[in-house]
Amino acid sequence: MTRDGGGSTAATVKREAVHFEKERGVTEIRILREVAHITVSLPDHQLGEDRLKVLQSLAAHTVPIFLVKLLPTGFSFAVRGGSVAAAESALEAHRTEFGMVQGLCVVTTVAGAMRDLSGIMAAIYETLNEQGIRVQQTGDAYNAVLCLVAGDRADAAAQALRRRFTLEMKEGDAIPGSRGNSATEAGEEQESGSGLRAL
Repeated sequence: MTRDGGGSTAATVKREAVHFEKERGVTEIRILREVAHITVSLPDHQLGEDRLKVLQSLAAHTVPIFLVKLLPTGFSFAVRGGSVAAAESALEAHRTEFGMVQGLCVVTTVAGAMRDLSGIMAAIYETLNEQGIRVQQTGDAYNAVLCLVAGDRADAAAQALRRRFTLEMKEGDAIPGSRGNSATEAGEEQESGSGLRAL
């Protein structure tokens, strides 16, 4: 509080600087557990039309899908474990040939300015390859790179990536090949800001 020459008082307001620039570099590694990957096979003579019909069938059965990839013989996508039964019903209703792999996880590398970082994909692949972890599919968003890996290797993948990007290890981080505890799993499955959005 200051007093001017006329005896009146005026408050001195302390202003803090506001930073709008996105934080650079990798900030977090997350795990989404219990994911299934489905590959749909379709006849090539009307591939585009059949893709649309299958997608419409999945939508009618309220199945959220992500990591969608178009293939010469159809397409593939991922679903959460809780949507597997509905996805099977939608595909069977359309009499669609498909294969499914369950028990997978999505390991997400988060960075606020992901698309301004060079070499991020190479660093992720190199790190996982050193651990003998096979990446079955990848996806990306403006702030994240998503890697689909075997469920029993997700903790090892997350641990290795946190070491690579010098992030703080989470409480309950498992040694390679083991599962994390339930508290760690619950904290890592948040989607906010991960770039993972279901369609």
